[in-house]
Amino acid sequence: ALKQRGVDLSVVEMGDRMVPRMMGPAAGHMIRRWCEAQGVHVFTGRKVEAIEPGAGDALRVRLSGGDVLEADLVISAVGVRPAVGFLQDSGVTTLLGVLTDAQMQTNVPGIYAAGDCAEAFDPFSGKTIVSAIQPNAADQARVAALGMVGKPTTLKVVTQINVLDTLGLISTSFGNWQGMPGGEQVELTDEDDHRHLSLQFKDDVLVGCNTVGMTEHVGVMRGLVEGQVPLGPWKDRLLEDPTRLMEAYLANAQGQGHWSGAADERRR
Repeated sequence: ALKQRGVDLSVVEMGDRMVPRMMGPAAGHMIRRWCEAQGVHVFTGRKVEAIEPGAGDALRVRLSGGDVLEADLVISAVGVRPAVGFLQDSGVTTLLGVLTDAQMQTNVPGIYAAGDCAEAFDPFSGKTIVSAIQPNAADQARVAALGMVGKPTTLKVVTQINVLDTLGLISTSFGNWQGMPGGEQVELTDEDDHRHLSLQFKDDVLVGCNTVGMTEHVGVMRGLVEGQVPLGPWKDRLLEDPTRLMEAYLANAQGQGHWSGAADERRR
């Protein structure tokens, strides 16, 4: 939005690529090249070491490595963390967030947590995860509420989804996009058209993916990842041609009871 308003924009990223918590190296570097082509100055592998008064009303931003930027406005977008300090000495266990089981209950019976503050157990990955997005807040609140009224149920998955619009270039990540130990992966990259697809497998299950510039079949990818759909021989077919996601979904999810009619039509 700033660039579209004519702002001379610089982006400083501590990681070795843009959006490193969402994108692998190929995708992150592609997003950087896209931004630079739109006139954005991108500095990766840098830290802001100081913000000092500059000439007039300007600010002088000193970066690690010696770069100095002059700016009229500095925006710090470094993320947020759950505020769990008030629970110290309460008996409720906290790590990155308020630790819960798959029923959203903490280690103290009758005390529940949900949403951005919760570090919920994810049956899919076998780990506890803080994932501060709206679908998780809604799902976890429902599970916690049912537990509170004596109707315990289990959270099926901690949704790990990110969708980013970078000056018109859409990128997405689902699930364990970094891959899993002992897994397999396939990547397809078209530098000229700014299109990238990365699929991560564990055994014959799609466990995560990255896309840049490819909005088709996003719902299919989410369905396969969150549904933990066994792909059988379709895994090898996707390793050969990762664009055959819709075929793989129809061949496997439909036959295993994951097909839901009109909802799945929208995944196309």
